[in-house]
Order: sequence, then structure tokens, then C-alpha cells
Amino acid sequence: MRRATVIAALAFSLSAFAEEPPIEFVSQVLEPTGGKIDRPKDWFYSEGHRGGTYMWTISREDMSGGRPYTTGVRIQVFVGVKGVTGKSAKQFILDFIASKKQQATVIKTCQESDQGLFMRVCLETEEGPHRILYSLFWGSQNMDMAVVSIAGTTKENWKAYGPVFERMSAFEIIDMKRFEK
Repeated sequence: MRRATVIAALAFSLSAFAEEPPIEFVSQVLEPTGGKIDRPKDWFYSEGHRGGTYMWTISREDMSGGRPYTTGVRIQVFVGVKGVTGKSAKQFILDFIASKKQQATVIKTCQESDQGLFMRVCLETEEGPHRILYSLFWGSQNMDMAVVSIAGTTKENWKAYGPVFERMSAFEIIDMKRFEK
């Protein structure tokens, strides 16, 4: 009887270290731009657009009824940045980064990289109980557009969701084929 108890306890202990099953992703279209992002199949999607601002949110928690979420990605696109802020899209992003660096603990940054239509930089921070990966873009060739992607969760959950956010950071904001003609 004692041996069975030890084996059962050992089996239970080992199951605590078993890896989670891999997360299944599906392609989510970002309307009205036709962009795409890989999102975890069981996560929730919402969008909201006003004037020259487009916003999409993908979260682990259901946001219906205006409920907040803890783990997710929000992508915001700002069109006509100069007219609203008086700044170029690049300066808007650089000022955003400078502000975050004053308010948060910086974990890492990434250098400016050419993504075709956009230039990209990133900033990973800890802000209170949260860990956040900012992917920040501005239009190349003087395109007056900025994109702010915010991927975050609690510090305790970062190890589990950090790889999910990395995959989701490879989104496409505009399907250029829609605009060819």
C-alpha cells in the first residue's frame, strides 16, 4: 500500500512539470485593412475604429461588455499623425518610447529595422505587476502612419505567454493586394 502511494505521488508530481499542449493558432483578418495576425484559437477578438485610428484587441479573457483583460495584444494604427500631433510618425514613436523609459523598468530594446512599408523598434518593460512588449512602427518613405502594438500579461505569466506574443508580433497591418488596381 505504501509503495502505491509513493508511485501515485510521484506520478502526480511529474505531471506538474509536464509541458502544456502547444497552443493552436488561427489566422485573424484585421478589418478594414485586410491585415492578418496569428492568434491563439481560443482567444477573443474585438475591433474598434474612429476617424484615423484603428484598433484591434486579441485577448485570452472575454472582453465583452467592456470587461478588462489581463493577457493579450492590442494593435493601434494612427493615420495622419502629423496633423493631429504636429510630429512626424517617427518622432511620435520615439517620444512614446522616451516616455515609457521614464515610467517603466526596461527589460530590453531592439534596434530599428526595415519592414518594407514600416520601420520597427521594440521595447520590453515591466510596469507594476505587468510585463509588456511594445512593437512600434512608423511609415517608411514619409508615410504619415504610426503603429503601436502592446502585448502584455502579468510578470508571473510572462514565461508562458512571451513566446505567444513573439509569434503575434509578426502581424501584417495592411493587405496591399486589396489596394492594387
